[in-house]
Amino acid sequence: MATLRKSDITARIATRLGGSRAQGEAALGAVLSSIQEALQSGDKVVLTGFGSFSIREVKARRVKPIRGGQAGKLITVPAHKRVGFTAGAELNKAAQ
Repeated sequence: MATLRKSDITARIATRLGGSRAQGEAALGAVLSSIQEALQSGDKVVLTGFGSFSIREVKARRVKPIRGGQAGKLITVPAHKRVGFTAGAELNKAAQ
């Protein structure tokens, strides 16, 4: 299984659009920045068939770290937000 990096995706986009690698990078950059801006403003991003991105609230919790100076002692991880992704039907089907 190979690792697909951003540069690989931009090359594929450029090929499919029949443009230069710079145009592929600009297209991917525009999509990614649009998703980031929408999430920053609190919106949910839905790409039908592919999946959806949303900001999720994570509650504070107590955990035991397994490494470091506090290993074995309970520490509190504060409440925070994170980006969540839920795969769509077509993406799930492609992964099987």
